[in-house]
Amino acid sequence: MLRSKRNIHFVGIGGIGMSGIAWLCLKRGHTISGSDIKSSSIVDKLVKEGAKVHIGHRWENIKKIDIVVYSSAILSNNPELSEAKRLNIPMLKRGEFLAFLAEGKKCIAVTGAHGKTTTSSIISTMLKEANLTPSGVVGALVPYLDGNAFIGDGEYFVTEADESDGSFLYLKPDYSVITNIDLEHLDYYENIEDIKNAYLKFMNNTKPDGAVICWGQDPYIKKISKYFKGRLLTYGTSRKNDLCASKLKTENLESEFNCIYKNRDLGKFKIRIPGEHNIHNALGAILVGLVIGLEPAAIRSAIYQYMGAERRFQVKASINEVTVVDDYAHHPTEIKATLKVACNMPHKRLIVVFQPHRFSRTKLLKKEFAQAFDNAGYLILTDIYAANEKPIYGVTSMNIYDDVLKTKKINVNYIAKPRLLDYLKNFIKRGDLLLFLGAGDIGRLSGEFIHMLKDKKENDVTR
Repeated sequence: MLRSKRNIHFVGIGGIGMSGIAWLCLKRGHTISGSDIKSSSIVDKLVKEGAKVHIGHRWENIKKIDIVVYSSAILSNNPELSEAKRLNIPMLKRGEFLAFLAEGKKCIAVTGAHGKTTTSSIISTMLKEANLTPSGVVGALVPYLDGNAFIGDGEYFVTEADESDGSFLYLKPDYSVITNIDLEHLDYYENIEDIKNAYLKFMNNTKPDGAVICWGQDPYIKKISKYFKGRLLTYGTSRKNDLCASKLKTENLESEFNCIYKNRDLGKFKIRIPGEHNIHNALGAILVGLVIGLEPAAIRSAIYQYMGAERRFQVKASINEVTVVDDYAHHPTEIKATLKVACNMPHKRLIVVFQPHRFSRTKLLKKEFAQAFDNAGYLILTDIYAANEKPIYGVTSMNIYDDVLKTKKINVNYIAKPRLLDYLKNFIKRGDLLLFLGAGDIGRLSGEFIHMLKDKKENDVTR
């Protein structure tokens, strides 16, 4: 399908996943167009490099197009999809198209409920540092990778495999990495059994001469692994795993640990990202490196070059003794891990601003959300980010608010999104550690608040 140069149109081109594969297609010489509901720095970069991007979805945008690619966030009645269907233009989901991009390469696909972006980014960094010149696409902007996609003439292709809509099953990886399995994306899956079955299918899609690499202490992974007959390697903190980490230590924004691989002591490893959960992510990357034949010394040096991704415990500013952190955490498991890291940072008050993501997730996990913030001093809830969902009657951020009140453990408030920044400007004090959490547009609000802090500091100086 992609052996000759094509005119490819991306519906929702500004999304973090869609923009990455659009950029890869640009670099491979295809003519790229696309559309999104608003412009962004990601869209501006694509335009600068040669893509034609329309703001707004209109049927008129589908002209002289060979292939239309669309994300799961695009509704079926989208005018561009309707026009492509009328013209009999091939239409592919993002995950389906990604599988075509990976053809001809040794594919390393990383999936899991949590940690996909960090794990795939560390793997990508490791391969680049080892001069293996990989190609790939990840789910965040990564400074080391200079974006969310990269291209090289090496044999490896690294990608996140999106389990949220089942599209990871389009991939046929040489090496499949599963970070964990959790009760998530219940807008698509019926229950945990449905989720486990999908992951087992993903494992079975791995090429026979490849390997499945996974977190060996996940109870759901343990259960489905019994039915997988291929090569399986595990990592974790137990000696029962093929790769075992011990002497875990996290201090400030760095972590270190020792590694033992099949009873061989590999010595100490360090990463410049915080939290035990990120040690787990690094272990997955290390095991990939060992399986493909990299020397431990090369892996050790490579992973230390990784310095994180945008919106993954990103310390964005420290102004007037107020530290602002931006993080993508939008599931109770992720929130707990993020707050565990935050608790070890210097602060007088730990303040969390949380924007719930999706009505369905809020409805199904409201009790789990309420219990996830126990380590926060103050919790400020704002409006739900709908993503592509329609509102569900009776489901609001107040559902989480009410359950947090029942715990009687932390102070909680609800502030409507239009009033949020003004509220924070008056609420914040010197010594505060302020976390903006969520998978919606809360990251943009964190940036706007930093500008407010800077303006306040300048005004204080000039008085």
